[in-house]
Amino acid sequence: MSRTRRTLLVGGLIAVCAIVVGCSDTAVADQDAAVTTGDAPAFTGPFAAEFAAAYGSASSDFVRGALADEQISDAEYAEMTEKFRTCLADAGIEFGGFDATGAYTTSNAPGGGDTHAIVNECVSTSGQDAIGMLRDVMAVNPQNLDVPTMMAECLVREGAVPPGYQAEDYVQDSSGRFAAPSSLSPELVDSLTACSADPLDILGE
Repeated sequence: MSRTRRTLLVGGLIAVCAIVVGCSDTAVADQDAAVTTGDAPAFTGPFAAEFAAAYGSASSDFVRGALADEQISDAEYAEMTEKFRTCLADAGIEFGGFDATGAYTTSNAPGGGDTHAIVNECVSTSGQDAIGMLRDVMAVNPQNLDVPTMMAECLVREGAVPPGYQAEDYVQDSSGRFAAPSSLSPELVDSLTACSADPLDILGE
């Protein structure tokens, strides 16, 4: 069984959403400025840069169409999910579905096949790496706020770090102690997992 979790945490503990990591303070500050890439639409929302990048690297008209209005509809997400499921099934891999955070499970590839490589290929061809990624990230960070700041505040709320813990502390820890999860307490690992999946506690509301 293989499990993939989409999170906002930077470092070795949990897989990183590359689109979110690519967000900069400038991108957030200038979120109303139009961003275009080649023949792409003029994206203007909080995730304009991310939509432009995803649109520019999209592998199909379906993905580009889903991204064009800077919104991922339920129907578009469902179609992407079915494409992902079908791609995996064609390789003999069973898909366990997405949870509320975008995490998912699959069976292992039959006959000793390379599960990771097959899943990655299906992620790309189905548009899961663009449609799924952006929808999941927008669900927990709709205004594209600074990730280290959100994470630091969440960890303080969780009681995992002392009051006064700041974004710069989180950035330092991400490349330091958080990069070695086996050395962390189970309680801290749980808090990091919860905060990276839902730093603003939106899904829990």
